[in-house]
Amino acid sequence: MVSLVCVALVFFSCCPLTTAGQFQIRLMGSSLAYQGRVEVFHSGVWGTVCDDYFDLDDATVVCHQLGYVSAVSYKFNAYFGAGTGQIWMDDVGCAGSESALQLCNFGGWGIHNCAHSEDVGVVCHNFTNATMDSVRLSGSTLPNQGRVEVYHDGVWGTVCDDGWDMDNSNVLCHQLGYSSAVSYKLGAYFGTGFGHIWMDNVNCAGSESELQMCSFNGWGVNDCSHSEDVGVVCHGKSTVLGITLQRSQYSC
Repeated sequence: MVSLVCVALVFFSCCPLTTAGQFQIRLMGSSLAYQGRVEVFHSGVWGTVCDDYFDLDDATVVCHQLGYVSAVSYKFNAYFGAGTGQIWMDDVGCAGSESALQLCNFGGWGIHNCAHSEDVGVVCHNFTNATMDSVRLSGSTLPNQGRVEVYHDGVWGTVCDDGWDMDNSNVLCHQLGYSSAVSYKLGAYFGTGFGHIWMDNVNCAGSESELQMCSFNGWGVNDCSHSEDVGVVCHGKSTVLGITLQRSQYSC
């Protein structure tokens, strides 16, 4: 699993975020962490990448940046769903050895002749250099806030807001590389997730290094719906280097 050391974003979606140096990237639009729509963070906003001339060298750079060993394939025509807002990159041309997609040749930030129906996606080999479960913030264009999602058993899922407090929020933000939490949001403030609700009744002391180390009901044991997906707002800028996917990926 990717050390979303999102992140994304990232970072993070979903992430989401992980970063290579100052560069953030994430994969969105899939419940599986190793595939999705490619999104990059620039000028404070997440945006998509156009599929014009995108190839396996470009996909390999994305997957390496996220901590995966290689790319399996790439997907054209918004295969993982159309993004919104900015289309940041077009005509990407990587040699394959770059450490970040943003270091490859492309037309320039925001310069494109594309629609979101051309948002590119990638599928990475489901194996990374990380060993710990990942967390990410999704549902926001800002990398320091969003819906809390955790990666478990090969699938991203949400966290229920039952009993959630600032101690939980601080652990989550520290895991993502932020200095502290500003606040938390109940009632799917950042939108509802889908699929698994992995954690419920989370109860952190505040000193844990990862949310997954806190007390909770057990993986997938909950009495919640996605209308109770919890969100957090973290303070400042993440110190974590890596990209989404976010371990806090780093994403989303």
